[in-house]
Amino acid sequence: MHSRSRDLPAWVISLIVNLSVLLVLHNIVLELPWERPTTEITSVFDEQPIEQEYDFTEVSATDLVGNAGDSIVLTPTMQAATALGEKTEQLQDELEELVNPTAVDFSEMTDLPLQDQLATIFENRGQTDKVAGGVEGAMDRITYEIATSLKERRTFVLWLFDASGSLRDRRDSIADRFELVYDQLQTQGKTEGLHTAIVSYGASTNVLTPKPITDVPTLVEAVRAIEVDESGIENVFGAVYQTVDQWKNFQGGKGRCNKMVFIVTDERGDDIQGLEETITLCKRFGVRVYTVGNAAIFGKREGYVDYRENDGYVHRNVGVDQGPESAFPHQIKLAFWGGPGVGRELQRMSAGYGPYGLTRLCAETGGVFFITDENKGFKFDMAVMREYTPDYRPVRVIETEIRENPAKTALVQAAMAVEIDEVPLPQLSFRADNDTILRQQITEAQKPLADFQYHTNKLYSLLEQGTQSRNSLKAPRWRAGFDLAMGRVQAMRVRAHGYNVMLADMKSMPRSFQTEGNNLWVLTPSDKIETGPTVRKSAEQATTLLKHVIDEHSGTPWAALAERELRQPLGWEWSEGRIDIEAILAGDQDAPPRLLLEEEQQRVDAKRPKPEPVRTPPKL
Repeated sequence: MHSRSRDLPAWVISLIVNLSVLLVLHNIVLELPWERPTTEITSVFDEQPIEQEYDFTEVSATDLVGNAGDSIVLTPTMQAATALGEKTEQLQDELEELVNPTAVDFSEMTDLPLQDQLATIFENRGQTDKVAGGVEGAMDRITYEIATSLKERRTFVLWLFDASGSLRDRRDSIADRFELVYDQLQTQGKTEGLHTAIVSYGASTNVLTPKPITDVPTLVEAVRAIEVDESGIENVFGAVYQTVDQWKNFQGGKGRCNKMVFIVTDERGDDIQGLEETITLCKRFGVRVYTVGNAAIFGKREGYVDYRENDGYVHRNVGVDQGPESAFPHQIKLAFWGGPGVGRELQRMSAGYGPYGLTRLCAETGGVFFITDENKGFKFDMAVMREYTPDYRPVRVIETEIRENPAKTALVQAAMAVEIDEVPLPQLSFRADNDTILRQQITEAQKPLADFQYHTNKLYSLLEQGTQSRNSLKAPRWRAGFDLAMGRVQAMRVRAHGYNVMLADMKSMPRSFQTEGNNLWVLTPSDKIETGPTVRKSAEQATTLLKHVIDEHSGTPWAALAERELRQPLGWEWSEGRIDIEAILAGDQDAPPRLLLEEEQQRVDAKRPKPEPVRTPPKL
């Protein structure tokens, strides 16, 4: 028998062994307790019942970063971490100390199976969205958002209106659209279970509907009855916190109720210190926050709006706080060479994002910042600008990173320390009836540039402290900001220094005219640098930096600013001409008045008509 078995093929032996094992396993029975399958989650708000108490003893409100909260929405914090691959490792290390250890690392977000589903459900939620059609277009989007919420369950909508005078037209437009919005919802059979409240805010918060209502005419009446707040203060985050806290347990019937807040404003808000606490409260009770607002001014705090008074008089370009789009400024406040108004369209442009605080509030709660109005000027492709998305993490986290990086510290300090909102218009033409008159005019022309040089030198000193760490900047937004700032400041210093040297040389040793009868020296911008090798080297460095910004960051605000800076040559050269002094004294308006001596200028000014008085705009 043993000999016969050895003669069997190997596959037959293997088959016998496997069949024997299967027979043994077949007779083994293991009983497991049956568990009821968990309820399927159908809404992003189903994670916790409203009544549940939350423990905040371990993590403070300001420690909630990105996806550490209870809202499963792809916020720009997450998007930025995914898009900026070079920052992923750095963010992972920092977030280890800030978020719950069980939270998903940013680097793993792209691998989550749920992400594609969320992208389909939420589309643009958690980011800024430019809305075609202004307020009307925004209301159409809001109608869609409310209808989507009502598909899930009853919905409570809270409208917060900025009571500033500059918002009068926008409030009226929304009031006009209320009936249309609710009619559209009713046509879709979506108004059942929809409750609405109206609140206005300024220095204080005013609840205009003590109880949520369903009557549309009453809503319209409440909006039109909003009284203008003339304090010039917009405590928007306090208003959101106060009203959400007041209605956090509102149900509108049996069962749970979705809650949505729509902020209507044209400013950024003055109480940014309450941002994190407001985010925590909204996320705790599942409240999505949306904003219908203006785009932030690129890199600056102040934006501009038109204000219409009751009698129809319109104040143009009234300053309001609209930015910046980032938690800390990345752009130095430096006007362009050539006098008031030069490059103004670039000084007031937006990069297509809302202000940092409101955008972060919307992002972290799963809402959207709807941009209904942008300042006039350049527009940028958002597909390009996506790589330059602002950092929407908490201020505390961003500030820590800035302090640890000398280049970031230098840029932020320069952006905050000095504001040169107007470059002095340099005198370029100088009468040379005789050497005394020439020297007198040169002396006066040098004075305005002395203060300007002082401030540009201060900017340069601040930025120079970060040059050794410039290569450590990985995010395109930081690299573009630093290179542009250093390039622009260098260019300004070269121009100002060269201007002063050219005047000083002429003052110490006046030139002789080559053409008889000429009596005017004109300083002309030139690509020639005739003021020494040190200035020439600085000019080359400035030009290289600005061209690098244009090449590396094409299609962005940084490139537009660099291109505008390079339009003005960095050097100077003298040319000669002739001027008719008698024509100037006779009041010829075509003659340049700045060529007059002081007493002559006074006589010419006295002949000019006085401008009409301009009304002072209110605080907005």
